[in-house]
Amino acid sequence: MKKFLLFFLLCMMANTAFAQQYKSHTVAKGENVYRIAKRYNTTPEAIYKINPTAKDGIKEGEILAIPIVNDQEYKTHVVEKGDTVYSLSKKYNITTETIYILNPEAINGINIGQILNVGKVEKKDATAIDGELSGDKDAVLDSLKVISEGPEIIRFITHKVKRKETLYGIAKKYNITVEDIKKHNKRLYSEQIKKKDKIRIPVYAKGFIPTETVKDTLENRLTITTRYTIKPKDTKYGIARRHGVTIKELEQLNPGMNPDFPIGMQITVPTTIFVPLKDSIQPGFELYEVKPKETIFRILQRTGISSDSLFKMNPYLIDGLKAGMVITIPKDTLTIDLGTEGKYINLEKNLYNFAPKKVAVMLPFSLDTLDFNARKGTEEYLKNKQPLRIALDLYSGILIAVDSARTKGITTELNVFDTQKNNNRKLIKKLIEENDFDKTDAVIGPLYQTNLEMVAAALKKYNTPIFSPASRKESKVYDNFFQTRPTNMMLQDRMISFVEKDSTDKNMIIIVQQGKKYEEIKEKLIAKFPDAKIAKIEEGNYLYEVRLNKVLDNNKPNWVFLESDDVAMISNVIPLLNAKSESHKITLFTTDKNNAFDNDNIKNEHLSKLHMHYPSVDKEFDNNNDTKEEKVITPFVKRYKKQYGVDPNNWAIRGFDITYDILMRLGTADDLYHAASFEGITEYVENKFSYTKKPMGGYYNNAVYLIKFDDDLKLTVVE
Repeated sequence: MKKFLLFFLLCMMANTAFAQQYKSHTVAKGENVYRIAKRYNTTPEAIYKINPTAKDGIKEGEILAIPIVNDQEYKTHVVEKGDTVYSLSKKYNITTETIYILNPEAINGINIGQILNVGKVEKKDATAIDGELSGDKDAVLDSLKVISEGPEIIRFITHKVKRKETLYGIAKKYNITVEDIKKHNKRLYSEQIKKKDKIRIPVYAKGFIPTETVKDTLENRLTITTRYTIKPKDTKYGIARRHGVTIKELEQLNPGMNPDFPIGMQITVPTTIFVPLKDSIQPGFELYEVKPKETIFRILQRTGISSDSLFKMNPYLIDGLKAGMVITIPKDTLTIDLGTEGKYINLEKNLYNFAPKKVAVMLPFSLDTLDFNARKGTEEYLKNKQPLRIALDLYSGILIAVDSARTKGITTELNVFDTQKNNNRKLIKKLIEENDFDKTDAVIGPLYQTNLEMVAAALKKYNTPIFSPASRKESKVYDNFFQTRPTNMMLQDRMISFVEKDSTDKNMIIIVQQGKKYEEIKEKLIAKFPDAKIAKIEEGNYLYEVRLNKVLDNNKPNWVFLESDDVAMISNVIPLLNAKSESHKITLFTTDKNNAFDNDNIKNEHLSKLHMHYPSVDKEFDNNNDTKEEKVITPFVKRYKKQYGVDPNNWAIRGFDITYDILMRLGTADDLYHAASFEGITEYVENKFSYTKKPMGGYYNNAVYLIKFDDDLKLTVVE
C-alpha cells in the first residue's frame, strides 16, 4: 500500500507547474539523508521538502521520493583513516579529476567520515520499480512529465543508443524527426550521441503525422547540402556534430578545406536541422570553445565560477569535457590571474591539473656500500661521504615537498633510484631499461653532471624533463635538460649589471687577486667600468694602505669590487676598507662570495659596515643568528623540524624548493615545457626559478638573488 501511495504521489507531483521528475529510493542499512542526497546529486533540503517526516529520522526499508537532477545515480564512499583522493581513484578505477568534479569540496582536502561520490551507477535497460512496476523505469518516470507545447505527447520512452546508431536512424525507427529528438534532449543541439547514451523519445497521440525523415544513409546525408560561413568560436568538431555528421564525413564534403578553419570561410554542410548556439544563449552569458588538454578545473579557475554553476549551464559536461566543445559561461569572467606581484607569480592560486604526477628521483645513496648492521661504521661513513650527505638532504626536502603538494590536491607517485657513483653508465642504463619512464613527468637528478647527461640522453626519446639539482654546469646538447642552479657566469653578470645601472657619479675601484684564475673577471670589470681605478696588489696578494689611499676619492661615494678566494688577502683588504668606510663612503661588492668570505678571520661586522653586496643562488639566511632574517618562521622549516628533529640545511631546502616548484608547475600547465614558458619568477623558501630556453640545448634558471649586508648584520635581498 505504501508503495502504491508513493507512485500516486509522484503522479500528482508530475502535474504541477514545475513538471519535476522523481524516483523512489528504499533506505538501506546505515544510510542517512545526506548520503542519499550525494548518491542522487541533490541536497538534503530537497529531500526533506518532499519527505517532511524524514526530518525526524529515516529507517531501513523506508521509501523516499527523490527529485531527479540529471537522472543519474552515483556510488558513494565514506572516507576512512588513510584514504586519499589518489588511493580512492585507484580503488574505484577512476581518475582523481573525476573525484574532484563529483566532489568540488574535496579540493580543500578530505576528512574521515566525509561522504564522497566515486563514480556513476550503471543503469540497466529495463528494471522494476520497487518490485511491482514492470518495464523501463526511465520510461515510467518520463511518462509522468507533462509537456504542454506542440503536438500532444502521451508519453516518453527511453532509447539506449547502440553502436553506430545515428539520430537519423533512431528518428526513422520511431517515425519521428531528428528535431523531435533534439527538442526533448537539448544537449544534442551541441554534441553527438554516443554508445550507451539514453535519450528521451516522444510518443505522440494517434493522428499526428511527423515530417518525413531522411533515409539514414551516408549518401542521402551528404547529397542534400547547403553552404555555411564559419563564425567566431566555430570549430570543425562543433559544426560536424551540430549537423549530425562525423568530422570525417564533413571532410568528405569539403576536400582541401583549410585546416585552420578561418572565420568567414564557406564550407558545404548537410541540410539538416541546425540551431545556432548563440540563439539559445541568455543575456549575460557567452560561448567558449574548449582548448586541447583543457580540464574542467582549469575552466573553473579561469572563470572563478563554481562547479555547480558550470554544470547547471552545461549539464552534458557530466559525461566529460572534450577539446572543441562549445560551452556556456557567464560573460566577462574568462580571465587568468597568476597572482603576480611585480615579476613574481603564485602558482598555488591557479592549480587546475590534478591528475596524479609521476616523479623519479635519481641520487647517489650508495646503498651497495653500506653495512647497516655496523651502525658506528655507517655513521662514520655518512660523515665522510659528502655526495651521500647531499643526496640524503635533498631527498629529505623532496619528501616534504611531495607531502606539501598533496595538501594542495596534487598527488605524486615518487620512484627513487640509487645511482651509486659518478660515471656509472652500466647501472644507469640498467635502471632505465628495467623501469617505465615513458609516463614520468619529471626526473630530479642525478647529482653528477656525467650521470645527468646519460639520463637526459636516454630519456630524450620520451621527452622527459631532467632537473639538475646541484650541478652548475650547463648541457649544450639535450633539449630535456633543466639547469636549476644559475651558473657562476650568470651570478657575475647579474651583479655587474646591478652596479652598472647606478654607477654614475661613483668612484669605481677594482681590487682583484693576482693569478691566471682571476684575469677573466678583471678584464670583464675593466671593460664594463673603463674609468675605474685599479688598486695595485703586491706579490703574495697583499694590499698596502698607501696603495688603497691612492685610488680612494674624498668627494664621491667609493664603490669597490673585491674578487678573491684567498683568505689572507681578504682578511688584509677588508679591515683596510672598514677603517675608511665612513670617511670615504665605501660600499663593497663581489661577484663571487666564496667560502673564503666565511672564514673566521673575516668579521661579519666589517662586511655589515661596508654593506657588502653579492649574488647568490639562494638567500643563505642563517638560522642560528637571531639578528638575521630567520627561515625558522616558514611553514616548511617548522614542518621539517617536526619531521626530522633538526633545522634543514641549504640542500634540504633546495630539495624542497625544486620539487615543490616542479609539482606546482605541473598543476598549472599541461606539462613542464608549457610551464617553463610562464613569464615571471616563482619563489619558495630560499630559491627562486625562472626558466629560459637556450637556442641550443635545454633550459636554464636565470633567477639570481642579489643580497647585501645591512646594518646590524642583517641580510637583505635587494633584487
